[in-house]
Amino acid sequence: MTESNSAAGKKLLFLLILAATAVGFAYYMLSSSEEEGDRTRRRASAVGVEVAQVERRDLVEKRVFIGTLAAEKQFDAAFKVGGRVQEIGVNLGDCLSKGDLIARLDSEEFEQQLAQSRAELDVARASLTEARSKLKAAERNYERAEKLREEKVSSAAELEASETEVLTQRAGVTLVQAQIKQREAALRAAEVRLSYTTLRADWQTGDEEVCRFVASKYVDEGDTISANTPVVTLVDLSQLKAVINVAERDYALLDIGQPAEISVDSIADQEFPGKVVRLAPVFDDSSRQARVEIAVANPDAILKSGMFARVQIELGRAEQAVAAPSDAVIQRLGIEGAFVVADGTAQFVEVQSGIHAEGWTEVSGLEEGQQVVTLGHHLLSDGTPVSLTDGEEQQPRRPAGRP
Repeated sequence: MTESNSAAGKKLLFLLILAATAVGFAYYMLSSSEEEGDRTRRRASAVGVEVAQVERRDLVEKRVFIGTLAAEKQFDAAFKVGGRVQEIGVNLGDCLSKGDLIARLDSEEFEQQLAQSRAELDVARASLTEARSKLKAAERNYERAEKLREEKVSSAAELEASETEVLTQRAGVTLVQAQIKQREAALRAAEVRLSYTTLRADWQTGDEEVCRFVASKYVDEGDTISANTPVVTLVDLSQLKAVINVAERDYALLDIGQPAEISVDSIADQEFPGKVVRLAPVFDDSSRQARVEIAVANPDAILKSGMFARVQIELGRAEQAVAAPSDAVIQRLGIEGAFVVADGTAQFVEVQSGIHAEGWTEVSGLEEGQQVVTLGHHLLSDGTPVSLTDGEEQQPRRPAGRP
């Protein structure tokens, strides 16, 4: 009886131990499954992003503006008198030196006016000769009357009459001399008007060695034109200006003398140096932009007025600046910043941006070596778990110019 009870107790103890072991194993398997599920859920909730490292770089910010080339010196050549065009001495595209013939008017009427002025001057000069002769005769009569008066032969009235005659003849000489000056002035005016019938290339800038191109031609031989009607337009292509319009943000970074590079589509493989020479002091009311002019030398006349031009201007420079990829700098609720990745989560950090150059932006508020999100910002908020695309952290980019 005692042995039977002992065997039963051992069997019961064994069953209890087996049951406890089974329960422990089941609890372990259940806990492991829950932990694996948590890990799976965490991996499923992490946002996939691309990142890059903040680094130090030499940055040069350049901006390209679209503008138009224009001649620095351009004017319309026109006759100062009207008439019929007798001769045109130029064609479109001709390069004229100072003094070259452009056109002539029919000058017959002006030649007749010149001949008449010369004849009137000759008449006035003959009148002067006559007036001087009369003056001499009056002076001799006065001298004779004066002697007779001294001898008591003539009366005082006769002497006064002789004196009056002298004064009259002197006035006549003065009048004729004035008429001669008038006729000489009329002659010079007729000569000038006649010269106006010949139109020549002329400018007052002193660069006689530089020719001017005929950019436009407005009249033909036989046309009757009025005074100051443009005949041709002449342009100096040795010095051009690129005209651009800039917004207020860029305007603040420009200054007189600032260097620039100009390029055009027709000469894509060549850049032309220039410099900022004029900044408009006001902004256009409609576009909110200001006019800026950049001078560019063009001694070979390769560039043409009216071409579209790309003007590249250096707006700023920073050496070994803390920089992040420009894609990493974003705006959130009006605040500029970047998402920094650390310990598998993203945190938004406020930054202040500076120079932008070649896909990089100078930033303050970040440190060299930090990882910042470059793709996937729109899915992030502070503390969001992230996973790097392709399962690897991106290595720092090699700065430009470094071995």
